[in-house]
Amino acid sequence: MRLKEEHLALTSGIGLAGLAVSHFMEAGRDAMETYREEIIDCIVKPSRTTAVHYYLAYFQNISKEIELLREADYENEYALEFIEKTLEGVGLKPNLPKPDFDNCPGDEYGTHFEDCPCDQELQLWKDYVDEHAGEIDELIVHSAFQVVYLDRIFLHNFHLELSDFIEDYMEDIKNAHPDCVTEKNRIRRQRFPEWLKNAVYYRDKATCSNPDCRCDLSKKVRPLTNRNYDHIIPLNLFGSNDASNLQLLCESCNTSKGDRSTLTGAVNTPFWNKD
Repeated sequence: MRLKEEHLALTSGIGLAGLAVSHFMEAGRDAMETYREEIIDCIVKPSRTTAVHYYLAYFQNISKEIELLREADYENEYALEFIEKTLEGVGLKPNLPKPDFDNCPGDEYGTHFEDCPCDQELQLWKDYVDEHAGEIDELIVHSAFQVVYLDRIFLHNFHLELSDFIEDYMEDIKNAHPDCVTEKNRIRRQRFPEWLKNAVYYRDKATCSNPDCRCDLSKKVRPLTNRNYDHIIPLNLFGSNDASNLQLLCESCNTSKGDRSTLTGAVNTPFWNKD
């Protein structure tokens, strides 16, 4: 299956990803509690919207970001530049008049004078953002996910925290999805759809994620080497079928890892090397 190319708001996405990763220790469980019902629904069976998406959404609110700029008394020019760059990043191009701040008659009263033509035109841009805020936030979260999905160490830590959440809310999970829980109160293993296996395969570059192995799994060098799609946090340790809880391992490493280990690695192939 060939991956689909699409427009990504990487500038905004990278900013959101950095914020979310750096604040995980203090905000991770709070975010899971905020989206408790949504996360319970996406962890029992693989879904394109993962628990990580909801965690990222916890930090993303474009309307609030713009309002905070105004409360911090940033210049209108800065606010407009921020709005324009954000909209350009998500592929939205509103047909709105652009304020001429250099020749604005409201300057003598201050940049936030309500009757200032520039302030009124800037308000049109803010209203446009508010009207499309749901779409904008979703696109930025989608872009941020592309960044954090590359970081298996973050995914390991995220799903380790999620395993505590799952253990605490196992009764709720059983009530919502009784067919997806085993007699031992663990989430039942599900088949992985092809789109998910392709995503893991391409992210891990057809290479075993065990840093002590790193064998090629493309079958171009060793046709008999079997690919295994492994739960980073095993189901036996209250891991989940969330689509972000998978990694690529060779059959030998997957067998030795078993259902008591959370082995993963940060070793990857950079786009270019320093040396």
